[in-house]
Amino acid sequence: MADESKKTVFRKIVVPDEEKKKYLVGNTPPFLGKPYELTPEDLTIGREEGRSIQIPSDMVSRLHATICFKDGAYFIIDNDSSNGTYLNSKQVAANTPIQLNHKDVVKFDVYEFIFIDSARADLWETLKPLNRSGAQTITFYSPKGGAGLTSIVSNLAYAMAAHAKKKVAVADFNLRFGDILTYLGGKPGLGIHELIQEPEITGEKIGKFLRQGPGFSYLTAPVKTEYAELVKGDHVKKILWSLEANHDFVIVDSKNEIDDVSLTTWELSSQIFVVAQPEIGQMLALKKILDIMNQLKYPETKVKVLINRLGRPGTLSTEEIKTIVRRDFVSLPFVPEDAVLTTHGGQLYVKERTASPLSQGILNIQRTLCGEEKIAEEGGIFSKLRAVLGF
Repeated sequence: MADESKKTVFRKIVVPDEEKKKYLVGNTPPFLGKPYELTPEDLTIGREEGRSIQIPSDMVSRLHATICFKDGAYFIIDNDSSNGTYLNSKQVAANTPIQLNHKDVVKFDVYEFIFIDSARADLWETLKPLNRSGAQTITFYSPKGGAGLTSIVSNLAYAMAAHAKKKVAVADFNLRFGDILTYLGGKPGLGIHELIQEPEITGEKIGKFLRQGPGFSYLTAPVKTEYAELVKGDHVKKILWSLEANHDFVIVDSKNEIDDVSLTTWELSSQIFVVAQPEIGQMLALKKILDIMNQLKYPETKVKVLINRLGRPGTLSTEEIKTIVRRDFVSLPFVPEDAVLTTHGGQLYVKERTASPLSQGILNIQRTLCGEEKIAEEGGIFSKLRAVLGF
């Protein structure tokens, strides 16, 4: 009698519809990491408003290219553009449909997009080894006030400039109550409100509206709270594009409302740090925001959780936070004697007290963002593992 255990059993693998989707994913700023889900409807690419993907470049034609669906496959068509469309570094013939295959790279001017067939491989795992060069926008957002965003942003900007030698700009998009000007000891002058009065916002023009901080530039929020209503999502898009043109990193200090300005900022960000304090109310708000970002199809590689003031007496422990959040997070420790240097003293603790655990936490975030190796904590293999995982 045959050994039944040695028989080969063939099973039909059913791929869920969710995994059969196709995407075009940005591989250069300001589209870095942003997925555009492809449907049977045409996806248009061009400089003109109203395109599915609007590219801010005079080298891109008004209706540069189209991705269309036919006979179960997707095709790229160059619409006789002025400067051509490139597929895997080769220019395609105008008005000729070319089928797209998994991990093909299409390029319009300097803007790259990757075609991803998620039936072939996981969307974000596929993208990990691909190019991630270029300027990056990093946004810090908190659903609740008082989470310490401005202090974190100011110290991180200095760390990137001083330690990683990066060219950094900070944009204070906390439009009603932004206070980076106060933290850095600046004086009132030109800022976002004055910038949006310009007929055009470009990388060349934005410079005169930037202040010089300790090693980095920053753009201030409006002086009057009523001016906040004048700043729209389209302004944010142009501001971030203009800042990216001249900097390695743009760090955004965001407001806690969810509106056109916030959503535009999130869309254009390479990474978003959702910041919360270790308190029950803040954890519940954090979970709601993570749910919203999940609905927006942001991957965990884009959305990071940052717990500030971890270890403050009377607040949640690391294990309790893990149980609530159910995902990895990075943290900054509760060191009030150092934090007060920035919040009340007009100094940057990462500069004045570099060896502080709080400064080392900021430096570890900086190293991660800049692709450097983080410094592991002392205390054996488990402490090193926690450092690697970001705990």
